[in-house]
Amino acid sequence: MAEKTARTQVRYERNDINAVFKKTPFFFNRLQPVKILNISKQGIAICSHQALKTNHRLEITLCFMQGQHFLLNGQVVHAFNKQSNAQYDEFVELLVGDSASTIPLPFKYGIHFEQHYLQFRDYLIESGCKNGFEVQRRGFYQRQTGLK
Repeated sequence: MAEKTARTQVRYERNDINAVFKKTPFFFNRLQPVKILNISKQGIAICSHQALKTNHRLEITLCFMQGQHFLLNGQVVHAFNKQSNAQYDEFVELLVGDSASTIPLPFKYGIHFEQHYLQFRDYLIESGCKNGFEVQRRGFYQRQTGLK
């Protein structure tokens, strides 16, 4: 029986980052909104409306509420099956003109950044420390409390 490995990478749960992605190569691909589940300097866990397969390459744009933004290249390394029951979906609110609409994000993915983005890494850590965001040290959905 295979053993479960514990993640040693520190992951942050942040609510001050908006994200979108495009599949690459991006012939006729549009920006897709995502909800960030957690993020680290080497990757990101997201929910999306777009169905993707493992090894798809993406161009991810991260916009921090403080005004800083980053364009990162990544690859899907984990693709989790869609839940059969829509009550477990994540949602994102889209603002179009004067109206807002909510769309479900039923697909969950683990994305690995293809490079080490030093400016992004430094900003992620510094802004997280200043704003006191929660840190995860374990698996994809396991929340560990008491870490600051």
